[in-house]
Amino acid sequence: MTGEKLRHARNVVSYAVAGLRPALIGCGLVLGSLNPTSLLAQELESRAPRPFFDAVVSISPGISRELDLMFDHARLATGQLTDFSIRLQYPVSPWLQFSLEVPAVFQDPDAGPWSLGAGDLVLQGQAMVWVPSSRSAEIDVGLELTLPSGGSSALSGSTAVRPFGAWGVKVGPFDVIGNLSYQWIVAGPIAGVDLFQATLAIGYPTRWVAPFAELTLVKPARGADDDRTQIAIAPGIEVFLPWRASLSIGVQLPLTSGKSFDQRVLAFFKLPF
Repeated sequence: MTGEKLRHARNVVSYAVAGLRPALIGCGLVLGSLNPTSLLAQELESRAPRPFFDAVVSISPGISRELDLMFDHARLATGQLTDFSIRLQYPVSPWLQFSLEVPAVFQDPDAGPWSLGAGDLVLQGQAMVWVPSSRSAEIDVGLELTLPSGGSSALSGSTAVRPFGAWGVKVGPFDVIGNLSYQWIVAGPIAGVDLFQATLAIGYPTRWVAPFAELTLVKPARGADDDRTQIAIAPGIEVFLPWRASLSIGVQLPLTSGKSFDQRVLAFFKLPF
């Protein structure tokens, strides 16, 4: 009797192992296909701090490889001006990146015919100069060079040089980013004009969106007919899309009597690759 019970128990175990064998083999294949290095990289990436949000005027600190599409529609005292731009940004090291921006400009004056043409090319280099170990802040410096395209029927070409600094810090759930820059316009229809610009933007990134407000100050330092300080505010929102893409949209409104526009609608689409 005891021998029959043992044989019965062995049969039950054999049937159970046979039934579970496909599942065990499948689990073994899955576990064997996992790369411990990739798992560790994914875990480290998931623990890494998120990048700073993207406003519509300020340059965000950070080195990344991406393709950007930009839209800028301004209502001026003399008409309307629309700028479509495409920009390729590529890092050459973990701390240095370069970008090339190619715009197309549509001008619709109140008096006179409309015109469409290529805008001025913009070359930019940006370098990371300071990041704490916690990566909760960053300071970048850069240089922007504007070159006349020579083929625009909408705007006369200008040559300008603009050094800038971009910084960002994470304060609790908020991102705070700011810029300081000084531009020398050395050739073109408004040659001899120097511009100082400062921006400050505060955003509240969530899983899907990042509402933000951005304050911009522009002060003509030399050569301008109107040297009044121009201050504008731009409320907006950044929407996080699949494939790490994002779309930032904002409306910039002047706050002072000194102004170069009545209203600007700005959009910035970013696609990392």
